[in-house]
Formats: sequence, structure tokens, C-alpha cells
Amino acid sequence: MIHKLLLRLSVAVIAVSFTSQTVLADRDSDQKRKGFFESLFGQPSKKKKRKTIVPWWKEDAGTTSLYGRDYYGDEDYSDPEPIPGKGMGNIAFVPPKLVALSDPSFSTLTAFDAQSRAILAELSAQKPAVRVAKEVRQPILDLYRNAAFKPLWLTGDAPSERALAVLAFAAKVNEDGLEPLAYLPAGLTSFSNVTEQLSTDPQDLAKFDIAMTAVTLKLAREISGGQFEPNSLSRYNDITPERVDAGQALKVLAWTPFPDAYLQGLMPNHESYGLMKAELAKLRASKLKPAFEKIAEGTPVKVGKSDPRIALVRDRMADMGFLGSKESYVEADFENTLDTDLSAALKKFQKSVKLRQTGILDAATVKNLNRDTSQKDIQRLVYNMERLRWLPKNLGKRFVFVNQPAYNVQVMDRGNEVWRSKVIVGKPLNQTYAFHDEMETVVFNPSWGVPQSIIVNEYLGKLRRDPSYLDRQGFKVIAPNGKVVRSSSINWAAYGSRPPFGVQQPPGKGNALGELKFLFPNGHDIYMHDTPTKNLFAESARTFSHGCIRVENPREFAEVVLGWDREMIDRETDSRKSQSVVLKQKLPVHITYFTAWPDSSGKMNYFNDVYERDEAMDKALAVLASVREADSTQKLVQN
Repeated sequence: MIHKLLLRLSVAVIAVSFTSQTVLADRDSDQKRKGFFESLFGQPSKKKKRKTIVPWWKEDAGTTSLYGRDYYGDEDYSDPEPIPGKGMGNIAFVPPKLVALSDPSFSTLTAFDAQSRAILAELSAQKPAVRVAKEVRQPILDLYRNAAFKPLWLTGDAPSERALAVLAFAAKVNEDGLEPLAYLPAGLTSFSNVTEQLSTDPQDLAKFDIAMTAVTLKLAREISGGQFEPNSLSRYNDITPERVDAGQALKVLAWTPFPDAYLQGLMPNHESYGLMKAELAKLRASKLKPAFEKIAEGTPVKVGKSDPRIALVRDRMADMGFLGSKESYVEADFENTLDTDLSAALKKFQKSVKLRQTGILDAATVKNLNRDTSQKDIQRLVYNMERLRWLPKNLGKRFVFVNQPAYNVQVMDRGNEVWRSKVIVGKPLNQTYAFHDEMETVVFNPSWGVPQSIIVNEYLGKLRRDPSYLDRQGFKVIAPNGKVVRSSSINWAAYGSRPPFGVQQPPGKGNALGELKFLFPNGHDIYMHDTPTKNLFAESARTFSHGCIRVENPREFAEVVLGWDREMIDRETDSRKSQSVVLKQKLPVHITYFTAWPDSSGKMNYFNDVYERDEAMDKALAVLASVREADSTQKLVQN
């Protein structure tokens, strides 16, 4: 009897031990990292009991989500249609190669006076003094030839009034974030006393006249379209600035009595440009003043409490534009009290520097208030005024404007903002391009065509083990002949790395594209769409996609772009039926990158350089400065 009891006890111990090992093994297996396939659909249960499926979008990498994932996955397919990235994409700037401004065949031509003969000689020389960009060489040569080589910028042996007007204009382009020395004709040492700097030798005067034509055309083209080709600074720029045509500009500049007025007319006419120009002047003027008084450290001050530092804080908030003149006025007895208006201003400031918005004067707020960021802001304005010169001259009466560093989208109508929403843009290594296009279609309840890369890398292995997997998930499998087939009917093991089947996720709440998709066909496969990962819009830095732009309030967006009422939008969306609606009129879409941009009140806001494009432009400007320094040693005209 005892023997049988001991035998039964031994069997029970072995069984418990085996079960424990199995549980531990299963737990270890569960702790292994899941791929995209498992993240998208969850593990199929071996039991008949149905298991809850966890969609891939509930595990969007890059932030602590509502669903618990808080790391950057190496295999994050957070964009439903992955776009191949180009890394950071910034390019080391190389100045355009200049060519000699001459045509040796001109040596067979003749001119009628000494100045014209001198200009002809310089333009037919084997090694002329002036070099220009390749695209403007021929227009300049044609201009002089058609004018019988007469001087364009001389009156007798001195610069003409037209020349002096252009030089005076060029001397002030620092107000527009440009470097005046870039437009100083070689041979001149400054913009003042130009007449005294020139000799009366015909050949020297000829070189001056030709150099004036070259720098004036350079100025016209750069104020109208920028110093840089945008695509030479970033692989994610797909922008062609609307520079003034060289031939057309020369026709005007050569003969107009008011060349400076013509140049002024080439400046960007966008309201934001004027606001940036005014802000640049303001910041430069502030740099000439004594350094601002620093706020002393101390204990935190809450609303209703007094502190001798509060009066200075109130003045600082007013100077920075966070406190209006009406709110900044207080009676003398309360100047050291932190009132509700000042607390609200402190919250706005704290938000701007990414501090917790408490409205309390604490140590972190004091530290940020004591930072003098004016020099950095001056540079940012210079970079962004250049980007404004890249914008189309006419953005459209009504248009969509996405500013990536601000993580927002606006719809503008005749200069007024009619709608705004948060957006999510590309990761630093999978950036959203900067480009201009036109929205054509809104898709309600879109299907998601699973990219081939995901089918191969994440689906294929599982389908070889479990061919009916996609059937259970409600996905459609499309055969090469276009017919929908059951996943279970396919021998997935028979296919290598390129299975000839498409996979499509039907419309629904769990669809990777959400409820709505906004299409503006372009060469980068970028569009705007809804997303199930709504929690990511709470993040301050929203770079989570592979390039497409996710919109926080897509139904509102559809209302605005289609001109429908909300009831109609809701009815079409809630139907769960997929349909495409073509816009009655195409809507311009501008996908931009501005680290400084004014708000609707005109106040300048500054944003983080998330893609380091400010840094790339700073390096490019340094290259141009070094080229100018090297060229300054080569004088065209003897003093």
C-alpha cells in the first residue's frame, strides 16, 4: 500500500515539474521580440478559444503609447506604406562652377568708340576678368552684342546714376538676410565713394561695366529665387524656385531709369517675408543695446504671491510679446505680485521652451528667461528668409500649408487661416519631402495595399506554417489574374522571395490608413491620411512616420477641402464603404520646412531644426563666405 502511494506521489511530482518547465518555456518564448506580423495581428492561438488580436498600430514605435510600448523598434513599420529613406539627407554644399564671361569669336567683330572697343576686347579675351554661372553667360554676351558693346553702367568716365542706385540697393540687402559683399563688383573695396575708387583707364572701366552687369543679374536672380538651389542642400528637397529669367531681367536692367525699383519688385511678396524682415531688424537693433538685466534666482513664486523679481519678469514677458500692453499694466502696489495675467503669460513662455506649463516662476523658468537667444534667432530668420525665396510666387487663393518643424497643417483662404490641425511627419532618417503639388482626391474608408516588402519580410514565413492566417484576419489575397482567392488555397512554401500575390486590408476601424486619405499625386508617394495611433498627437515632437503625413482631425480636414457639411462627411465615413471623391477644383498643397514662422497675430515662433537643415544651410553660407574671401584678393579695377 505504501509502495503504491509513493509511486503515485512520484508521478505527480514529475508531472508538476514537466508542466512548470513547459510554462517557463512558453513564457520565455513570449518574451522573444515580436516581428511586424505578430504586432499587426497577434499570435494565432493553438487552442480553439479565440484570442484577442492586437493590431500593429497599437504598438507604434517611438513613444510611450497607451498600449505600453515605449521603445524604438528596429523593425518599425509605423507608416502603412513605407517609403525608402535617404538617411538625414543633408548634402555638403559645393558652389556652382563659374565659367569665363567671354566669347573668343567676338574678336572678329568691331565697335565704334573707345569704351565699346574696350568692352569688346574684354568680352573676347581668352582669360577675361569676370566669371559667371554657366546659365547666365550667354544672355549677358547677347545683351552686349545687341547693344553694340556700349557701356551699360557708365556716364563718361564715371559710374552712372543707375549704377550708383543699384550699388546703394545692394549695400542694404543685409536687411533681407543676404550678404552685401556678394554683390560688390570685384575691384571695389566698398559701396561708398565708388567714383573715387575707379581709374579712368578704358580697360578698367570696361571691366567695371561688365562686372556691374554680372553682379546686378546675380542679385536679381537671388532675391527672386534664393542664393541656393534647394536640392543641393537636402535630398529631401524637391523644389524649383521661380527665379527671374536671366534674359528678361537683363532687358529691363540694361535700360530702365530705376533699376533699384525693379530689383525691389523681385523680392518675395508673401506677408510672412515682411514680418521676418521686420523681426530681423528688431533683433539686430536689440543686439546693439546693453545686455538685458538677468532675473535673480530664488524660491518659486505662485499666483497671488509677491517677490521683488516679479516686476522685471513682467517687463520681460511684455518685451518678448507674451504679455500685451493692457495686461502688463498694474498699479504700483501690485507690481511685485504674480497675478493671473502674468501667470498666463508665463505658461505661454513655458510652452515655447518646452517646460511644464505651471504659470509659476520656478528655477527652470528663470534659467530660460535669462537665455539670450537673439543671435540664434537672427540666424534662423536668415535661413528662413532664404526658404521663403524658394516658395512659389503665388501660393493660391486657397491652399494647404504644412510646416514640418511646427508639426501642423493649415488651410489658408485669401490670407486668412480657416483651419489648423496637428500632424505627424517623417522620422529623421525617413523625412517628409519639401515640395509643392495639388490635392485632387479624398478617399473615404481606404483599403490598405500591403507593401511587397512587408509581405516578404513579415508574412511569408508565417503563411508557410499557417496558410489560412490571412483568411482569419479578414484580409484579401489577390492572384496575378486579379481574382480574390483564399489564402488557405495557396501553397506558400512553393514561392521564394517574390510571391505573385497581393494582400489587401479592407476598410474598417483597424485599417492602417484610418478613415480618410488625401491624395496629391507626386513622385515621392507621399500623401496625408488618418491614423489609428491618435495617442501620438499628444507628443511634442511628432516624427514617427516613414514620410507620409498623418492628420489629427481628418474629418474636419475633409469638410474644409470638399466644402461638405459635417453630417455628410460623417455619413460617408460611417458607411464603411470605400469611395474616392474628386475635388471640384484642385487645391494647392505646400509641404514646407520653416524653423521660424509668424503666427496669425504676427508674432514670430521658432521651432526645433528636427532635420538639421538649418545646420546644412549654415555650412553652405560658410562655404560662400570663404569663396568671397578668396575672390576679394583678385581685383578687377585698379584703385
